[in-house]
Amino acid sequence: MANPAISQPFNGIEDPAAGSDSGSGHLLQRLPSFAAAATLAMLLAMTVATAISIRTINQTRSDLRFQELVDTVSLEVDAEFNKSLSELAAIKGFLEATDSVTPAQFRTFASALEKANWSVNALGFIRKVSADETAEFNRMMSMQLNDDFVLESDGLRQYFLPVAFTYPETLGTLNPGEDMSNHPTYTPLMNRAELERKIVASPPVPSASNPHDQAVVLVFTPVFKPSDDPFAAPELKGFGTGVYRVADFLAGPVERAGLGDIKFRVVDVEDGGTGQEVFPVPNGATNENWTGDTSFVSNLNLAGRNWRLEFNKPAGYGLSRLESQLWVIVLSAGLVITGLATASMYSLIADRQTAQSRLQLLTSRMNILLDSALESILLVGADDRIVWANRSYANVFGFGDPDSIIGSEWESTRLGAGVKFENSSKYLRRLSEINNNRELAVTSEDVQIKAPEARTLSMTSAPATSATSEYLGRLWVFRDVTNERTADRSKSEFISMVSHELRTPLTSLTGFIELVLDGAGGEVNPAMERLLKKAHANGIRLSRLVADILDISRLESGNLALEMSEVSLQGLVPELVEAMAPQFEDMRLDVTVNISSKLRAVWADRERCAQVFSNLLTNALRYTPEGGAIDVSAKQVGDQVEICVRDTGIGIRPENQARVFDKFVRLSRDGRRPPGSTGLGLAITKTLVELQGGSIRLESEYGKGSAFTISLPVAERPE
Repeated sequence: MANPAISQPFNGIEDPAAGSDSGSGHLLQRLPSFAAAATLAMLLAMTVATAISIRTINQTRSDLRFQELVDTVSLEVDAEFNKSLSELAAIKGFLEATDSVTPAQFRTFASALEKANWSVNALGFIRKVSADETAEFNRMMSMQLNDDFVLESDGLRQYFLPVAFTYPETLGTLNPGEDMSNHPTYTPLMNRAELERKIVASPPVPSASNPHDQAVVLVFTPVFKPSDDPFAAPELKGFGTGVYRVADFLAGPVERAGLGDIKFRVVDVEDGGTGQEVFPVPNGATNENWTGDTSFVSNLNLAGRNWRLEFNKPAGYGLSRLESQLWVIVLSAGLVITGLATASMYSLIADRQTAQSRLQLLTSRMNILLDSALESILLVGADDRIVWANRSYANVFGFGDPDSIIGSEWESTRLGAGVKFENSSKYLRRLSEINNNRELAVTSEDVQIKAPEARTLSMTSAPATSATSEYLGRLWVFRDVTNERTADRSKSEFISMVSHELRTPLTSLTGFIELVLDGAGGEVNPAMERLLKKAHANGIRLSRLVADILDISRLESGNLALEMSEVSLQGLVPELVEAMAPQFEDMRLDVTVNISSKLRAVWADRERCAQVFSNLLTNALRYTPEGGAIDVSAKQVGDQVEICVRDTGIGIRPENQARVFDKFVRLSRDGRRPPGSTGLGLAITKTLVELQGGSIRLESEYGKGSAFTISLPVAERPE
């Protein structure tokens, strides 16, 4: 029979050497070539895609770094604008604070600004002159030797806007005495400045001193007469004006930002269209096909006028040499790796085909081995469905064909088909307890079957886990131990018979020795007394060994009868301690009993209960050094009474604690076997406690002592 649990992963894979279909075999032989080609295509695509991605990322990183530079330059230029315009604010404050400004006062104030490292190229004041003030204004200009322009009132105009002062005296763009009230470019700007009460800049114009290399901008700020009435409309006094070279705005920011050879330009776009270039070509028409392509743009505002900074980003800006060439390196390395991976894949697939053929052979042999095993083997998955069973399991549990139960729910097949158990409810309950605990491993538990054939099965179970400790299911193994258990019973009966035959002469022997020691045969000299006492002690020891063997035999055969009754621990435990008092005194042990008079009685066999406590006290006596202490205490916990025998002895090593309840286990004391120990006491104690419905546990720390705690049910006679 094929083993589905083992062969399933390889279903559908043909043996290249045994396949009868030549077409399928031919395709299978070409599988390494197909796999290698697929690997080559996939890795090549991944390599190219990765190289392109790296190049794109580097381009984006370069753009971001250049954008940071553009933003920095823009902020610097904007800050330079604001710093420069603050000088006009100072002029405005001076003009508004002075009732009548004289040429000398204006020159003095402007000269002070110049000494303070001002950035404005020239300053001026355009004064609002009414028709009645024209004569006075003309006289002032004549006194300054500025007779080129004369204001003439025609009776229709209410006021004029002549240039009153300039510093230096010749601006080039504004002439002293010139009336600006009808200037085609500047008059609309001054009207806007007066209306909006803010600084307004003019379009860039050629510099009077260097018209081919520099462009300048005129900035107008309205000056109003002070008024005591906050609700009255302000009265215009004139306009402060400043002349700024565009190159001066850019010199500081360009130097601080370290633009170096990076190409950029400034375009005035206030009037729409393509705009007017003001730097580096002053007053030039903007060329949309600017060499280098305008890749980055930043918008600025100069006193209400829109300018645009345009930058040409050099290729690979802000990237190191390694960053620039990284995509080439990745592409080259990827191609090398692709070649190696393709060759490795071809070799791997070819080797895997060979390994699969060998594995199929091994799987077939394993199937035969497991299916022919005498043990009944069952594998249940994590979903409680049967994954696999061998033929022995199917035969023992009455299924006939193991394939008929694979995939079935295990719960519906636990009792088999036509099989009767000695105690089916107990058997099912135990199976559920084991299956529900995914970490529990059961080494050996007997299961009795009554029909169709009486037999005894030894049940073993262990969880099945993956390499990562993931729970996959549970493995069950049932071994037929009918003959072994029959032999065990025969052995127990023989031991019981021999023990009974030994017990009577041993009792007579120790009794006659006691009579001789008491002088029944005459006076006993010291040498004889010493020998007789040694013989008596060995007889008592042998009697105890025979008694223990009898108890073990009865317990194993199930022939030990218990007489259950209410047992008062307040009377039983002190009696046992009192009986062993001479031995405790010889070892100078401090023995205390702490049992409350209100403690309820336990439901147990008094004689066997006394045997249990006697074994524990004897064990504490053997392993507690001279001058130590033994404490016996009891308390009720729920429906159980817990009795603890604690000593200050040598303790038990952690690796030995699980063995102390096994038969014939005697732990050494200081490298020597304890005298008088048979290795059966604790094994008998554990079995007797469990037969009375209780349990026993051990707590021990090596070098500090041990504590054996027994739990027995409270005495409540069942109805």
